[in-house]
Formats: sequence, C-alpha cells, structure tokens
Amino acid sequence: MKSFIISTVMLVSIILIWSFYNNYSDNVLHKYIGEIEDDILVAVVNEDWEAADKSFDELSSEWHKYKKWAAFFFRTAVINEADYSIAKAKHYIKAKDVSNASGELACLKEQLTFMHYNESLKLDNIL
Repeated sequence: MKSFIISTVMLVSIILIWSFYNNYSDNVLHKYIGEIEDDILVAVVNEDWEAADKSFDELSSEWHKYKKWAAFFFRTAVINEADYSIAKAKHYIKAKDVSNASGELACLKEQLTFMHYNESLKLDNIL
C-alpha cells in the first residue's frame, strides 16, 4: 500500500509540474509570436532598422533565458532550429535585408507556433 501511495503522489506531482510548464510555455511562446508579428516584422517591412534591431535583441535575450527551462521539456533539435532562425534573422536585420529578414522572422514565427503544439501531450503526438 505504501508503494502505491508513493507512486500516486509522484505521478500527480509529475502531472502538476508538466501542466504548470505547459501553461507557462504556451503564454511565453504566444508572447514571442506576438512580438514578431506586431513589432519586429512591422519594423522590418517599414525598414525601421533601429526599432527592429532593438525589439529583436530583446526577444533574443528572452529566448535564451526561456530555452534553459525549455530544454527539460522540448526536444533539443526543436530548440536548436529556433536558435538557428534567431541567429539568421539577427544577421539579416543587422544587414538591413528586408526580404531575408522578413522571411526568416516568418519561419521563426512558424517554428514557435508548432513548437508548443508538437510537444504538447495530445493523442496525435503520442501515436
């Protein structure tokens, strides 16, 4: 009976931790997507490079803090792909290249959109 109680407590703890992180991750990723759509992409299309660079640097800094926790819940390959897109987008913004910067930002936005969806505990993702 003692083993059953310990196992149940551990299972409930794991589910609660996962649920908390899932909620947190959903909010953070949607915030990043919103920043890309509403701030960074708009600045790039309008060729406001100073605003684009500043907003993207903030997003990049927040991402690097977030990914330390995300590494426990997401596959490394998924995180690395987002890192690659961030590095490329940063370079394109610094180079003031509208087409490549906007394309890479759109790619990053899609990666973040599907990152959370593909790693969520859903029947489609388990099978």
